[in-house]
Amino acid sequence: MRSVKFTAMLALAALALSVAAFAKDNKNEGKFTLFDPVQLGSTQLKPGDYKAVWDGSGSDVQVKILQGKNVVATAPAKLVDTSYSQDSVAVGSAGGSKTLDEIDFGGPRKALVFRSTETAQK
Repeated sequence: MRSVKFTAMLALAALALSVAAFAKDNKNEGKFTLFDPVQLGSTQLKPGDYKAVWDGSGSDVQVKILQGKNVVATAPAKLVDTSYSQDSVAVGSAGGSKTLDEIDFGGPRKALVFRSTETAQK
C-alpha cells in the first residue's frame, strides 16, 4: 500500500513538472535590455530593461513593450523562427536616429522583426 502511494505521488510530481515546463515554453514574452535610446514607431525607448509580450496567431503579432508593469510602446511585428541560441537586439538607423529592428530570444529560438522591409518580405 505504501509503494502504491509513493508511486502515485511520484507520478503526480512528474506530471506537475512537465506541465510547468510546457507552460513556460509557451509564454509569448521575453526580456531584453537596451543600452542606447532607440525608436520604435513613434516612441523613443530609453536605455534599460524591458519585456516584450506579443499576441496574435501565426507570424503576424502585436507586440507590447513593457518597462516594469507599464506599457511604453506597441507595434506590429513578424514572429519568426531563428537559429540563434542567445538573446540579442538588432538596431538600425533611420533619419539619423537608431531604430529597434529585431529582438532575438535564444531560449525559444524566436525573433520579433520590426523592420518594415523585413516585415514586408516575410
